[in-house]
Amino acid sequence: MVFHHSSNLCAGTRPDLRGLVGAARISFSGIRRFEWDLEDLGAFSPLWLDAAAIYPKLFWRSRSGAAQTLAIGELCGGGLRDLLPLLDGADEGVRLFGGERFAASVAPSGGWAEFPERYFFIPRAEIIHAGGRSVLAVNLAGGGQALDEVEDWVAALGVSPPPHQPAVLTRWDLPNFHQWSLAVDAALAGFAAGPLRKVVLARRSTLDLVEKVSPHVLLTVLMAAAPACFHFSFQPSASAGAFLGASPEMLYRRIGDRLESEAVAGTRPRSLDAAEDERLESQLLKLSKEQLEHRLVVEALEQTFRGLCADYACDEKPGVLKLSRVQHLRTAVSGTLRGAVDDAAILEAFHPTPATCGSPVAEARQFISQHEKFDRGWYAGPFGCVSRDSAEFAVAIRSMLAKGSQVEVFAGAGIVVGSDPEREWFELEDKISGVLNVLSA
Repeated sequence: MVFHHSSNLCAGTRPDLRGLVGAARISFSGIRRFEWDLEDLGAFSPLWLDAAAIYPKLFWRSRSGAAQTLAIGELCGGGLRDLLPLLDGADEGVRLFGGERFAASVAPSGGWAEFPERYFFIPRAEIIHAGGRSVLAVNLAGGGQALDEVEDWVAALGVSPPPHQPAVLTRWDLPNFHQWSLAVDAALAGFAAGPLRKVVLARRSTLDLVEKVSPHVLLTVLMAAAPACFHFSFQPSASAGAFLGASPEMLYRRIGDRLESEAVAGTRPRSLDAAEDERLESQLLKLSKEQLEHRLVVEALEQTFRGLCADYACDEKPGVLKLSRVQHLRTAVSGTLRGAVDDAAILEAFHPTPATCGSPVAEARQFISQHEKFDRGWYAGPFGCVSRDSAEFAVAIRSMLAKGSQVEVFAGAGIVVGSDPEREWFELEDKISGVLNVLSA
C-alpha cells in the first residue's frame, strides 16, 4: 500500500511532515511510503535539486518521458543484490535508483575518485512529475527518520531562473587523434590475429567553461536539446562531481516476467536536408562495416536472452533510430523470463554489451584496459531504477562528468574490420556535437 494524503502541499511553503506522518497513526513494518500532491504552479525543474541540502542527489527520466523523478538522501544504500529483498516488504511505489562503473575491476581515478564502484539507494524523498502533476513522496523505515531536511527542501522550492548556455574556454582530448589512430590500428591488428572481432574505444574530451555552473543547469539544457532519450544525473556527495547524460540506448526493461532490450550500434550523422539524411540512412542499412558492428551486438543479446528466457523474439532486420544529430541501427529483442530471476542477475547478464565493450567481451575488456589511458568511471555503465514489479536501465552513454567549471564529455566508437581511424574520430565528434552545442554561448 501507499499512504496518499488528501491534503495538498505547496512548493515554497514549509510543511509539517512529521506531524502529517504522525497523524496517520501507522504501525511501521518494512519501508512505508507517504505521498502528497505538491502544488508547484508549473515551476517543476531539475534545478530543484540544487535547493536540497542532503545527498546523494539523483534525476531520472525514462526515454518514454512518462515521468521525471528528483530523488534526495539515502534511506538505505548499497549493492543491488543486497537491497532487492527490501522491496518485497515495502509499500507500492518504493524504488531503488542507481548504477555502476563500466569496469568494476579498475580502481577509480581522476574525477571518479569519490564515486562508488556500484551504488543503489532508496531515497529519503522524491518529487515525481508526470502529466502536469507533481507528487512529494517520503520513504520511511522504522519511523525514526528526521524529516527536517526534507521540509527545508520543499520550503526552498520555487520558480527557477531559465538556464543559460555556458561558454567553453578550452578543450583537450584524451586520446588525441594520433593516439587514437594508434589504438585503432592495434585493434585492426588484433582482429587479424583473432579471436577479437570488435572493440569499442572511447575518448574523454575535457572542457573548461568560462564560469562555474550547476550540473542541473547542464542537464536542463541537454534535455531540451535531446528530448527522445533517457535523462539522468547522479551526485553522490557535496564534494563530488555529478554524472549526467542523455542516452538513446536501453540496456533492458522488465515488466513482471517480460524482458525487453535492444541492439543499438552502427552510426551515421543526421542532415537537415531530407534527401541527404535519407542517403545517410541508406548507407547505414547497407554498409558492411556498420552491419557487422550491429550484428555482433544482436548475436550477444540472443545468447543473453536464451540464457535467461523461456522464449525469445527478435526483429528480422534492423530499423533506424533517428536522433537529433546522429542515427543508429536498432534491433528490438524480447522474451519471457525463465523462473525466478532477480534484477541483480539480469543486470550482470547484460552488462557490458558489445555495443559499449566489444566482442568477445572478455577479450575486448582486456584490450580496453591496455589501450585506454583514462578511467571511464560510470560512463557506459548501467543506470536506472528497480521496483518490485518492474525495472528499467539505460546504457549511460552520451554522458559527462561535471564539477565546478570543468566538464568531461565521453564518447565511444565501435571498431571492427574495415574501420578507418579518421572516420571513427569524426563519429566521436558527431556523438558529442549535441553536448558541444549546449555548451556554446
